[in-house]
Amino acid sequence: MTMMCKEFDTAVIGGGLAGCAAAIASARLGCKTVLIEQSGVLGGQATLGIVTPIASVTTNPTDGKPTTDFGGICSEVYHDAKQMSLKYGSPKNSDPIMTEINPHITKYVLLKKCLDSGVEVMFHATVTDSVQTDTKITSVTVSTKSGSRCIAAKAFIDASGDADLVRMSGAPYHIGCEENAYAMLKDEGFAKSHVETLFDGKQDDCNVNITSGQMQPVSVFFRIGGVDRERVSELNNRVLTYENTGIDREKLEKSAFFGRCGFEPDGDRIPMPQGRVLVFPGSAPGTAAINMSRVINIDATDCDSLNMGEYLAQEQVINLMDFLQNFVPGFENAYLLESANTLGIRESARMVGRYMLTGADVIECRRFDDAVAYGSYIIDIHNPNGSTSGAIGGKINEDYYDIPLRCLCSAKYSNLFAAGRCISADHVAHSSSRVQGTCLMTGEAAGTAAAVICGTGETDITKIQAILRKNGALFA
Repeated sequence: MTMMCKEFDTAVIGGGLAGCAAAIASARLGCKTVLIEQSGVLGGQATLGIVTPIASVTTNPTDGKPTTDFGGICSEVYHDAKQMSLKYGSPKNSDPIMTEINPHITKYVLLKKCLDSGVEVMFHATVTDSVQTDTKITSVTVSTKSGSRCIAAKAFIDASGDADLVRMSGAPYHIGCEENAYAMLKDEGFAKSHVETLFDGKQDDCNVNITSGQMQPVSVFFRIGGVDRERVSELNNRVLTYENTGIDREKLEKSAFFGRCGFEPDGDRIPMPQGRVLVFPGSAPGTAAINMSRVINIDATDCDSLNMGEYLAQEQVINLMDFLQNFVPGFENAYLLESANTLGIRESARMVGRYMLTGADVIECRRFDDAVAYGSYIIDIHNPNGSTSGAIGGKINEDYYDIPLRCLCSAKYSNLFAAGRCISADHVAHSSSRVQGTCLMTGEAAGTAAAVICGTGETDITKIQAILRKNGALFA
């Protein structure tokens, strides 16, 4: 039986920050836009994943200059969510500088902006198939509680995070680390400044046992109360050893969690999934957001591997609570408030676009004539082999870098765009461009490009940039 297709100008797959920004941008430009989201809330990692730090919403000056707001929908969402978090999601006497963005407030902010812009939001809907010609995608099949639906559109935006539409349509994509990605860092002279020295002050060789296809680890964020922040700060973001903490090795090794995923013996270091205590202040006194889980060798595009990641990361939350309560000063009275409802995926599949943003582009902050978005975050590669072999990371050389339109455009289909985590970027560049502020910006750029192609049939870069500048999303 042939399904009747509901027709749109723009169809956006994935309701995370990138997808929301794309849908809002498209709809505000007069396009009939649908946003297809598999869960029941918008925001992705910012809400379901409770990843409350929204990074890279401003420039990151290297010489002490004031920061510059990137503007556009990125700025709009960030500041609205911040203000509403102060009003509804924090105690009245909260410090506005320190207050985190409340993920439950962000859900509301995003939904209201989508609906006010005229976006049709399809919750509990998953894209399962696509139909395409040699040059264009024509429609997708969406699985819902009421059965399958057909969605036809003039332009499609993959904001799924895992390049779901890109992969199912037969468009080219890449998974994980490219061959010689770390050799590039070494060969181009970036190794010294871009190998993190957190682990015993040692710099790892950039070629250290990381092979093609390996991906950054997955994690689960969680929030706790009953934290003595002052005492915790003494050990925060440090490598902990038995010697510098006084932790009883014999007692730790008798713990129920010892030897399990992330707590394997690690010589003189205290075994932890991420190798350190990593705590962010919460929105209320005594609360904190914890980013300490880490599971390696998980492929988010493979259902069995993804399931295993959920098993192991969720187990780590309870094991980390046990560890913190019993061994880390300041957490003696800590209690679990909530953990993320979904696994935090840092890296999986990425579209191969008309251009692939490189690590050198990001580090050197290169400019492009077809720039449509910006990034300012550090190179931040959570080591694919886990905590014990260090991490690759370091500052970029200037205030921000450009992201060209070509990185959002499929190399195969003229009406397929990517936004957020699955734009065309190599393993090193991706470690910076994957963060949430940049996802909002690439989302707005993709939504704007989709609207232009719906109106003219072409990706007119001059017109796209003019619209983005008018809406405050480009300043250069």
